[in-house]
Amino acid sequence: MRFDSKAAGYDQHAGPQREFAAQTASVILERAKSGGCVLELGAGTGALTRLLCGAGLRVLATDGSPAMQSLGQQAVPDAEWGVFDAFAAVPPAADLQVSSGLLQWAAQPLPVLGRWASALLPGGRMIHSFPCLPCLDEWRSIVPDGPLVWRDRGEWVAIFEEAGLEVVQECQWTRIVHYPGALDLVRSMHEGGMTGRTRMGTGGLRRAMREYGARFSQAGGVGATWVWQLIEARVSG
Repeated sequence: MRFDSKAAGYDQHAGPQREFAAQTASVILERAKSGGCVLELGAGTGALTRLLCGAGLRVLATDGSPAMQSLGQQAVPDAEWGVFDAFAAVPPAADLQVSSGLLQWAAQPLPVLGRWASALLPGGRMIHSFPCLPCLDEWRSIVPDGPLVWRDRGEWVAIFEEAGLEVVQECQWTRIVHYPGALDLVRSMHEGGMTGRTRMGTGGLRRAMREYGARFSQAGGVGATWVWQLIEARVSG
């Protein structure tokens, strides 16, 4: 992931992420105490942060990318902001710990969730949402190699449980997003920081986009399936 170098153009290409952040916020607001404080991990440019602050919550928003954190702080100055790598250390203690579009980037999510769970105060909960299979299934059917290890909803639930967490709530949202063409989809993924280094080369990428257009064209462009999973959990026992 290359979010620090792609921070400036992220918002322009993060339409699906913003939509799922809004759905995540609706669940968080059902759980959050009025006037309570929320720890947000991977806050990015503040899509989720803005909604939580707008509802009257106090938010400590953190991100591992200094550039993303800086943009988020400018966009949502009502939150308290800090740079923090959620995959490298135990986060600050919190009653309610949240994220949207972060956990899928963890190379080893089990120990990461273990550290996050250790930071929950007694009776605390975490609410994390992230893309899961079959997200972007159309593109992956053509280009199977990518920067993520994709998991389905059952695999994610099992990881939470193995980390010593009790899953209180789990749900999944699906949205078909339309792009003018395959190039626009690829540009969106690239500028949104969702692509890693590719070994395809320019010619291979062009062939992949032609195949995508041939297989997944719809009226006015091409479609891509976005799937997002939310898990609310607390420490078992």
